[in-house]
Amino acid sequence: MKIKILIVLLTFFSVFSSAQIKISETIKNSSLATDDENALYFVDFWATWCGPCIAAEKQLSSLQRQYPKDFYIMSLSQENSQIVKNFTIKHNLKLGVAIDYDGEAFSKYNIASLPYGILFNAKGEKLWEGHPADFKTYHIDGYLSTNTQKLSVDEMFKLQSYLPVAIPKEADLEQDFEIVEIEEPLETLEIIEKQDFLQLTGSLKDIIAYTNYAYKNQVNMPSELNKTYRMRFKYDTKALKKMEKIILKQLKLRRKDASASGEALFLNLSNARFWDADQINWGSDTPHFLIGNTDIQADNVSLNQVSFQLANLLELPIIISDADMANKLHDWELHYKYFDLMASNLNDTYGVVIEKRVVEYPNYIITEK
Repeated sequence: MKIKILIVLLTFFSVFSSAQIKISETIKNSSLATDDENALYFVDFWATWCGPCIAAEKQLSSLQRQYPKDFYIMSLSQENSQIVKNFTIKHNLKLGVAIDYDGEAFSKYNIASLPYGILFNAKGEKLWEGHPADFKTYHIDGYLSTNTQKLSVDEMFKLQSYLPVAIPKEADLEQDFEIVEIEEPLETLEIIEKQDFLQLTGSLKDIIAYTNYAYKNQVNMPSELNKTYRMRFKYDTKALKKMEKIILKQLKLRRKDASASGEALFLNLSNARFWDADQINWGSDTPHFLIGNTDIQADNVSLNQVSFQLANLLELPIIISDADMANKLHDWELHYKYFDLMASNLNDTYGVVIEKRVVEYPNYIITEK
């Protein structure tokens, strides 16, 4: 009998120990969730430097407001706690925020890119994972109907101590333009809007494509030139207005314009009726894009900026019929994964007709001077 009781107890505690996610410090509890005991826990892996993470926080906050009971979101960062504290105050974050200083949870769940989210039940069983932008209300409804066991926040997130470290101070940008070569390559371009400057980190090919709002394969250069850089452009300067020109001058390169023929997407704006810039409002000093696996949301950006994202997601050049309209700022919400659905979305919502055509489109050839 004692052995049976011991087995039952070990089974009981093993179930609940699996539910525990180790954290180093609780920065703040959620101000949107109303219950301490919950059936579902969503862990939002993020960082203060990650632009898409901050945009995803807006959507997750909306979900937490809709489900204040039985569902709890915890945003988990590996950064220094004081940096995260300052950030939560500055941006008035409403979700629960904690620190995984030793990276134990990040390592345990193989978090390779940000933002990333995992939904757990009270037993610690993984129910869903992926980009937070793809997590919807129907997921919560479905999992709540089949997961009724509850666990408190303190039992779900187990606190363990850590040694604090000094906060690294980022140097002010003294010049209008700063460029640093990075040894480790990046698969995609990282766009971060700091308080005083725009920061681009990625391959030279990706950066040049961004300055032209083009598909990256429209930029051609010898492989030895396609190094990885971090570039910073101070706001309200000529460096920001003429990014490509200053990059080429700094690296002693030249651009030659050419053309290629092939399949591209053509956007006809003759009957366009864009949203204004008040449809989505994520506030100041926040990223402009939230990009999931199927949809794009954007706050106060131009069609040129949207087309840059679309071109590189769909891996096709994009031609726009009206250059002036493409520069004006609007809010956006559109599907991109399935072409027919995207075409219907653009036409019905914005009066934009998108077609696949075989056309000539610009190419940008980068060489040394």
